[in-house]
Amino acid sequence: MSNHLRRRRAATILFSLIVACLLGLGGLLAGSYLWGHLGPPAKDPDDTEASLCGLLVGGVVVMSGFAALLWKFWPRATPKAPQSSGT
Repeated sequence: MSNHLRRRRAATILFSLIVACLLGLGGLLAGSYLWGHLGPPAKDPDDTEASLCGLLVGGVVVMSGFAALLWKFWPRATPKAPQSSGT
């Protein structure tokens, strides 16, 4: 495997992880927001159901975003051109 291909794969994984973490943070905030507005009213400020809903939504967003980004940006094998025999 060439050095360029290894570096590109490493960059793809790093980029996918960074974007997936940002998507997960957005999912956490969106899940907490939706639970706060659509869920039952909280009786205490440390409402764990809202946090769990946010973690669940954030986790789903992270896993799907990471898989989609890896699938889209992973370097594909290019087919080799046929060798000419020179005759």
